[in-house]
Amino acid sequence: MNSGPSIYKAVIFGILLVSTLACQSGNQKVADTDTPNAVRDLLIDRIFWKPGPTGKAGEAPLNLHRFTITNTSPKYSYNKIAVRFDYYDRAHHKIDSAKQTVERTLEPRAAISIGELPTGPAKPETTSATVTVLTAVGKVLP
Repeated sequence: MNSGPSIYKAVIFGILLVSTLACQSGNQKVADTDTPNAVRDLLIDRIFWKPGPTGKAGEAPLNLHRFTITNTSPKYSYNKIAVRFDYYDRAHHKIDSAKQTVERTLEPRAAISIGELPTGPAKPETTSATVTVLTAVGKVLP
């Protein structure tokens, strides 16, 4: 049994594979941290949603949100933080969404708590909600 050519093919394939992977590692892009990027820097957590009380008879309750926004950037502050609320039913299907702007300034490495932010009428089939940062105005602090 002659396995000589098979060994050579395996060695050549291995060398080609290693060289291809080595060439690929230098092509990865590094995140640009020299410009403000709200989606990268702002973290939303401690999210709580509930339908609020109804006002007048026949009115739908409002969506009420509580959450925390943390600025993970060491050098950028953010204000005019635009967020999107997505609403889901029991089967986790998206049924509605709303946008809101948080008009507060968030300093570098700081967090702010947002409490009882109303966003519009709550649909009765809503069982959960998420909050996503869309945009914000960022600036470097002197």
